[in-house]
Amino acid sequence: MAKLVSYGDNGQGILCGATVIDDFWLVTAAHCALQLQTRSFVYVREPKNNRERSFSVKEAYIHSGYNNQTADNDIALLRISSDLSKLGIKPVCLVHDDSKLLKQYKNGVVIGYGLTLGEDSSGEPKLINSQTLQSTSVPIISDDDCVKTWRFLSLLSVKITGYQICAGAYLHGTAPGDSGGPLLIHKSNGEYVQIGITSYGADGLDGVIDQGKFPGVYTRISKYVPWIQGVIGKTSMRSSVTSSSPIYFNFLPIFSIILTVLW
Repeated sequence: MAKLVSYGDNGQGILCGATVIDDFWLVTAAHCALQLQTRSFVYVREPKNNRERSFSVKEAYIHSGYNNQTADNDIALLRISSDLSKLGIKPVCLVHDDSKLLKQYKNGVVIGYGLTLGEDSSGEPKLINSQTLQSTSVPIISDDDCVKTWRFLSLLSVKITGYQICAGAYLHGTAPGDSGGPLLIHKSNGEYVQIGITSYGADGLDGVIDQGKFPGVYTRISKYVPWIQGVIGKTSMRSSVTSSSPIYFNFLPIFSIILTVLW
């Protein structure tokens, strides 16, 4: 898991998530990459000492089919300046076909540096800044249920496709600032496989609190493995891509935080 921070000369910037998928490459959401400004950095931690390291983003590749109105093809690749494998950072596993995983595992894991739920002085829920990496388990919502729910919530204006996947439950989901981060399956052998990229959810506090009622929507990354491989320019990434058998309402298409950078 990586933190993506980008800001301009005025000190205003964005916070998103990203995931290491190869020595020099990370995957994130297209709507995050479209907001990259003058200075863009990814922050990762070295496994051996948990030290945070930052690397400048050299290139961003946004999927040509990305639609900022529908959030279709909400995926982008970032190339950084240094080889992360030299720090002992391993890429996440991807699969060409996630159907067997989704039959075997009914829950996923989301992680990110985005906002978390807290309480105001009167005890009412509110979103607060998180200073640490957060994670939670999320039930995977079936395609049919997600399609029906979003059709109802959006009065037929939002169409969930086979290139997306939904997840979430009451008090289990993503929030602003988690965009671009991963939806993972934690396999019984300890391996993590990324199946989704945080894309969007329902607007407002209710959409953050109950993502069973208002499902979080993720880009289904298995559908984009050939595109990823084509951009990186390899027939297969370094052991990170496996076969499927082994690794409104206004909707909120920008699950990133607009922040003021203090450094």
